[in-house]
Amino acid sequence: MSPDYSIYNRYNSQKAPSHHKKHDDPLSRLPLKACTYSNEVGAAISPVNKTLGTLLWAPALLYLGADIYDKYKNEDVTYSPSAKRSLRQVVFQGFAGVVMPTLAIKAGQKIGVRLAGSSDSLSTSDKKELIEFTMDYLSHSEYPKTDNKDFSEGLLDSFKQKALENKKHIENKNFLSKVINIFVEPKDPEHTIERYLKNPKDNNPVMIYLKEQADTAIDIMTSEKNIKSDKYKKYYLKSFIKYENTSLARKNTVLKILKDKNIAKSVVATISGFTVLFLSLKPIDFFVENILMEKLVNPLFDKIPTKDKKL
Repeated sequence: MSPDYSIYNRYNSQKAPSHHKKHDDPLSRLPLKACTYSNEVGAAISPVNKTLGTLLWAPALLYLGADIYDKYKNEDVTYSPSAKRSLRQVVFQGFAGVVMPTLAIKAGQKIGVRLAGSSDSLSTSDKKELIEFTMDYLSHSEYPKTDNKDFSEGLLDSFKQKALENKKHIENKNFLSKVINIFVEPKDPEHTIERYLKNPKDNNPVMIYLKEQADTAIDIMTSEKNIKSDKYKKYYLKSFIKYENTSLARKNTVLKILKDKNIAKSVVATISGFTVLFLSLKPIDFFVENILMEKLVNPLFDKIPTKDKKL
């Protein structure tokens, strides 16, 4: 979440006499320092496990709060409350530890999944969205009580309806909403919907791939060989014992297969996110410390009168 140094030491402390040791901030040393990167780890693994990715923000946010409060109370080892010093630390930590690393990870994820596209012009990210849509439709459908044609057509019709519901929202997206989407994944498959709306026909790559997912689900559901393959046989038997219903056991096995397929594609995003984060940490630290803080933020803060008292 933050680099090893503390911005308050550089910009707020008076120059210490040469015989004084440099302040050794315990928040900048292990094991506490490890908390600073938990949010970056969470952002990187969120494509694979969203729940864990969200939970990993907690240690970093707790560290951020402790660090800002510490810089408010103390100037090195001297108790000297300063609102200005803590606000500087908020800006520094916000950019160096939250905003820019998260943007780097999200950019890396998008680059990775786009480069991992195939000849059908759909990226890994597109296919991930469509697999998730298929899983959601299957989990709420009555299939296999209906016939195969109904399931396949129902899936495609459901996507078309979702596209119509989101058409106005997508057309009216502004810059701010696009920035928010970098940090918060939309509930609906907005990217693939946007691709479909540019050419709303059944030969659109989005619809072709969605039809393939329907065919895969039908093939697995209706084939004894596929549903009881070595890889998923135990899962099928476990589901059958739980529900005592062949149809529900088959349905849950298909959901498991689609989930595994989706995780495999999510790993691409995770690896690319970690790669870009690793490559960008030093440039981010340099930019925030030497340009953003030194050239812009600190001169602005220096002009603000302060009533801070040294006690």
